[in-house]
Amino acid sequence: MVLTILLLVCAYFLAGLQHFVLSLPKADQAASIPTDGIVVITGGQQRLAKGLDLLQNGAGKALLVSGVGPGVSKAILADNLKLDKAAIVLLDCCVTLEFEASDTRGNALAARQWATANQFRSLQLVTANYHMPRAKSVFAQRMPDFTLHYSAVSPTDLDLETWWKTPPIIRLLVREYAKYLTEPLADLILPRVDD
Repeated sequence: MVLTILLLVCAYFLAGLQHFVLSLPKADQAASIPTDGIVVITGGQQRLAKGLDLLQNGAGKALLVSGVGPGVSKAILADNLKLDKAAIVLLDCCVTLEFEASDTRGNALAARQWATANQFRSLQLVTANYHMPRAKSVFAQRMPDFTLHYSAVSPTDLDLETWWKTPPIIRLLVREYAKYLTEPLADLILPRVDD
């Protein structure tokens, strides 16, 4: 009986994982919608490049990069991204680096504080496609009074057509799916810090 239950749980998890992977948003699936601000959750240069591209194209008035690592500066980002002069000017004037957030919940809190301070009511969230389902859930829960739009980035090394053949990709997707499943329980386990 226990073995049957264990097999059913595993089968359910694997079926859910397959659905999770198949339903991940595609990069640039929809045209960007103009918003007051843009929020990039750190985790890869493609995310920041996408956020800066959105900012340059008028999809927002300002950009928050949340969860920046210690020692990172705008000059380092400009150098790593090989930005031209126009993009560097935009980076200097209109991008805020946020260093406190260490997880998606912290990103949402930082975004809410930044948006409130700037009197923004609508935001476009930029993150990786595999992170987007959980990020949507967390941001919607912590920012219910804001209009949120989403822009997914598909990492170049994440091949979703053959994901089951590459162990590092399997681990990434299984870990993210497990976090997505357990996110609703997080408020029961972890204290909620809002301000």
